[in-house]
Amino acid sequence: MKKLLYLFLALIFISSSYSQSIYKGLNYGMSKSEAKKEFKKNKKNYTSIDIGNNFFYRIYRQNFIFDNNKLVGIPINPKGFAFGMGYDVTVNYLTHTRGFFESLGYETFIDNKWYNAPLNYLKSSSKWGLVLKNKEKNTRIQMFPMSIGSASSTYLVKLIIWDYNTWMGYFEKENKRQSAKAKSSGF
Repeated sequence: MKKLLYLFLALIFISSSYSQSIYKGLNYGMSKSEAKKEFKKNKKNYTSIDIGNNFFYRIYRQNFIFDNNKLVGIPINPKGFAFGMGYDVTVNYLTHTRGFFESLGYETFIDNKWYNAPLNYLKSSSKWGLVLKNKEKNTRIQMFPMSIGSASSTYLVKLIIWDYNTWMGYFEKENKRQSAKAKSSGF
């Protein structure tokens, strides 16, 4: 009987770690087919995300980020701006979006002073942009402006919801790479 109880508890633990939500029904570790099925089943939940004050985002299924065929990240795009947005609109989206996540209890992990200033951010050497963490430590929010093509006055907001462990793995790997470079520089 004890063995059966331990097996049951192990299955609950495994299934709860597998079903860690990144956003709504999109869970960490989903295969491409599972994520596609969930997206199709609940498409209206993912194609119009209202964060208040007329700021809307949407998710495109084909932009999901997979690592070893497991869902690890979900890019979210400003709705209605497939061809980009002007400078002021980009600034407003980034500023409002940060405030939105902070009102939900997210805290700053990496604070980039240019995260909402597209021209300055693109001239900087920032790799991460603004990164926010939730208290449960299961997701990271990464956001920054990016330029669209050769038109320097057209931008997009890059907003990605990451699985916490995956993002931290990328972050730690980059820190180790930079440390190795510093060591090998001879200084």
